[in-house]
Amino acid sequence: MKIIRSILGWIAPLAIIAAAVAAFMAMGSQPPPLRTTGDGPGAVPVRTAIAERGSGRIELDLDGVVVPLREVTLAAEVGGRVIRKSPNCRGGRFVSAGELLLEIDPRDYELEVNRLEREVAQAEIFIQEVDAEIRQNEETVALARRQVELAHREVERLGGLKDSRVVTASDHDRAIRDELTAISTVTQLEGQRRVLEKRKVRLAEGKLLAQTQAERVRLDLSRTMIRAPFDGMIVDDPVEQDSFVSKGTALVTIEDTSAAEVKTSLRMDEMARIWGNRPPEPAGAIPAVPSAGGAYVLPDVPAAVIFNVAGRRFRWQGVLTRQEGRGLDERTRTLPCRVLVENPSDVVALDRYGEPLPVLPATAPRSLLRGMFVDVQVFVDAPRELVSVPRDAVRPSGDIWVVRDSKLEIIRPAVVHASAGRVAFVAGESGLVPGDHVVVSQLANPYDGMPVKDTTSNVADEALGPAARLARDPEPPAVNGG
Repeated sequence: MKIIRSILGWIAPLAIIAAAVAAFMAMGSQPPPLRTTGDGPGAVPVRTAIAERGSGRIELDLDGVVVPLREVTLAAEVGGRVIRKSPNCRGGRFVSAGELLLEIDPRDYELEVNRLEREVAQAEIFIQEVDAEIRQNEETVALARRQVELAHREVERLGGLKDSRVVTASDHDRAIRDELTAISTVTQLEGQRRVLEKRKVRLAEGKLLAQTQAERVRLDLSRTMIRAPFDGMIVDDPVEQDSFVSKGTALVTIEDTSAAEVKTSLRMDEMARIWGNRPPEPAGAIPAVPSAGGAYVLPDVPAAVIFNVAGRRFRWQGVLTRQEGRGLDERTRTLPCRVLVENPSDVVALDRYGEPLPVLPATAPRSLLRGMFVDVQVFVDAPRELVSVPRDAVRPSGDIWVVRDSKLEIIRPAVVHASAGRVAFVAGESGLVPGDHVVVSQLANPYDGMPVKDTTSNVADEALGPAARLARDPEPPAVNGG
């Protein structure tokens, strides 16, 4: 029995396997499914923008703060009590050139002027007296000289008579003595005339001295009237009426509002563009060696000053005129410069596209004010023809995706400048030309030659100019006249 059970233990599994194989074979086999060749990957839809031709200039975007063109502190040039202060001489008030601001008590100076004028008149009288004495002296000298002539003839006549013993020697000696007395009188009179002439010179010098002192006192008298030297705004007025001021006391501080400056800073790469904005030297000309002062003189470069307030943008025209100081700021490594705005009240309102509005809104600032934080745009000429694309078209890696013949082309051009939401490159050399379609949408796993489909409208926003965009999307009506 054990042998039979052992044999059955081996045979039973083999029988089951054989039955399974027989059943599988009985079921038969099915032909393999037909393989179909699928189409290649489809074109990926993308949005594009048009690469535009550069305007021929580069905009340097800077930050700045408005500072006064000049700020003058008027100090007392004479001492005294302030007897009048203009109601307009207050902080924040506007004053015109020549307007009276303060007056110092002038009575002491008026009295001094009167005294010196009397001294001048008295000196003139003394000079007239001396002139009369000189004229009288000249008449006396003429008479004395005639007397000398008569005495001389008398001596000669008596000398001849003495030889013939008609007169005595004592009579002749007496005549000689009379001649000598007459000559002595002439000499004394001529000496008196010289003394009178010296006295006249001394009196004339005294008159000139009195006149000079009178002019100085009149100048001090005019300085008792403190007037505005130019049109401007009162910044500080520390002196009140009835206060006593001494010479040199600060009376009022005025800020010149005829023009304004914007203090800004430029990086050295931006300065290089400005230095390159100088007109080129003529062909074959020897470059001029700059003078010591010319090494620090900037070429006049046009600029725009923009201020944002109440959701609007306002613009002033200016010129980058000079650098402030000789070198770089040690903290920021930038060069401080100044932008001159010659007419701070000539303000223009801008729409959303940067175009000027025909009417100035009621909310517009009437002038540039000190302390305003503004945006500064400096315009320099581009050295070569540029092409610009929207900033969205430049990938973080610096790549730009260009659509050409429905294929994607990846390029990595060198950036020349970036501002106002656009990035500029050298046309042609960068691989971009005006009219190229650059991708502004996102793509997964882009590669050169990738099939793409431009879904952007032919009248895309990026391709429209400001005027066309304004015609399509007019500026919303302003509130309260704005």
